[in-house]
Amino acid sequence: MLLQRVITAAVLLVALAAALWWLEGGWLYTVFCVVALAAAWEWAGIAGWLTAAGHARYLLLTAALLGAAWFGARDHGLAPWIWAASVAWWLYAVWLLRDYARRLSLERFGRTARAAAGLLMIVPVPLALSYTVATPGGLVALGLLFAIVWGADIGAYFAGRAWGRSKLAPAISPGKTREGALGGAVVALAIVLPGAYSGLPLSGGAFALFSVLAVIAVATSIHGDLVESAFKRVCGIKDSGRLLPGHGGVLDRVDSLLAVAPLYALGLSCLL
Repeated sequence: MLLQRVITAAVLLVALAAALWWLEGGWLYTVFCVVALAAAWEWAGIAGWLTAAGHARYLLLTAALLGAAWFGARDHGLAPWIWAASVAWWLYAVWLLRDYARRLSLERFGRTARAAAGLLMIVPVPLALSYTVATPGGLVALGLLFAIVWGADIGAYFAGRAWGRSKLAPAISPGKTREGALGGAVVALAIVLPGAYSGLPLSGGAFALFSVLAVIAVATSIHGDLVESAFKRVCGIKDSGRLLPGHGGVLDRVDSLLAVAPLYALGLSCLL
């Protein structure tokens, strides 16, 4: 299983590096949209659109909104508003998690609400990634975004195994611990802050604000993982899909990125 996970991750990293090297603008946005559509296909099942026709309708709706987001951002400057809508959803999800079994049940949080939540989670992300790449020091900025997500995840795994005692959210994700979350935050920030200081055009005050953004983004990364886990637990499923060997579904790999990317892009748009 571990070898399978490593091979899958390596293939995905090579594909991402190739896309970043060869593509830009609308073409790169299209690549990000392909991943977003794979996530949307899986979310359709969580939302209750269980038939193939239901999945297809949700996929078409997501694709239409991804196109509208691109033209709205390019022609009308709507990108910050799109990201802000996503950030607002993730803030609302903090309240949902406090009693997730009741608040996320199909009776209270039905198919329409789940479909809308999926769109707010998925649609803004390709736009956020495309904007991040296009900023000054874009590849560094994108690398720091991934460092926040992956550093928090990998650091939490190893810190949790070594020192984990206190459960972070036992009803939602029994394996996560507070010590692991703290360890993940330390690892992520230890990578991101020096990288931002040396690789991004940030003055003293702007760097201080970026540091605050990084801390909030790390916490948001953990929150994104918990939200998807809560939805899966309510639905009685372990993995969102089987597309990625050794990893489960696409949503299982990008849940934290969905939460962090719009916040990160919104912050960068104010700093750079």
